[in-house]
Amino acid sequence: MKLYMTESSGNAYKVRVLASLLKVPYDSVEVDWDGKEHKSPAFTKMNPRGQVPVMEIDGKVVWDSTAHLIYLARKHGGEKWFPSDPLAMAEVAQWLALAQNEIFFGLQWARGVKKGFRGGSVEEYQGYGRKGLDVLTWRLKDNEWLALGRPTIADIACYPYVKRSPEAGVPLDPYPAVKAWLVRCEALPGWVKLD
Repeated sequence: MKLYMTESSGNAYKVRVLASLLKVPYDSVEVDWDGKEHKSPAFTKMNPRGQVPVMEIDGKVVWDSTAHLIYLARKHGGEKWFPSDPLAMAEVAQWLALAQNEIFFGLQWARGVKKGFRGGSVEEYQGYGRKGLDVLTWRLKDNEWLALGRPTIADIACYPYVKRSPEAGVPLDPYPAVKAWLVRCEALPGWVKLD
């Protein structure tokens, strides 16, 4: 398995975390983000979206971190990280959707504006991000994990851009249940530290 990534990508980070938790070896290929390698014809032949991460598995190319999490969880994690029961799977999947919507388009895009690599309305993005944090708080005020009463790929998918929320100009102090959940995630054996 080969993972095309950048160290700074939160989406690639998700894949690195699950691979570490499951002790799955992989070769990493660092993509030159500043040099726009991810927009090159060779790279967009693998991923037409021109984004990292991309995975090469047994001669097949798979793009998108959610697809990578599902693959790793089902291939190497048994029922624990992404179960096959339809209702349990749906419970996890709704949090994957939150990670790719309010959290990404809110917190990550606001972070991008603050760091100067994205245009748009930081206030609008922060509003989406706060909505995502409100939904997480709704769940985490009475639950330790996002789905099924245990860690799943739902937690991994939501973690990185929530952790970096202060970089988006959205402090986490008003969200104590979310802050406690971040600490629980980080305490899992094999969790990769996010710098």
